[in-house]
Amino acid sequence: MKCVVCKSGETRPGTTTVTFEREGLTLVMKEVPAEICANCGEDYVDETVAREIMALAEKMSQSGAQVDVRRYVPGSVTC
Repeated sequence: MKCVVCKSGETRPGTTTVTFEREGLTLVMKEVPAEICANCGEDYVDETVAREIMALAEKMSQSGAQVDVRRYVPGSVTC
């Protein structure tokens, strides 16, 4: 797909790191599958993956965690 940020690069499959901050929780998720722009590096995470990360962040927030760093494992969080 064409990058919506730089408007000139094409995206390619790869992995990225997603940082999520909310209500005192910082969640860092490494090795997240994404489409990455070959020109500017902008990353695009698919809706299913984003939902899983949001569900994990919600669980971590409810547990009282303040900082958590994890490697993404597909399907490890039930939404």
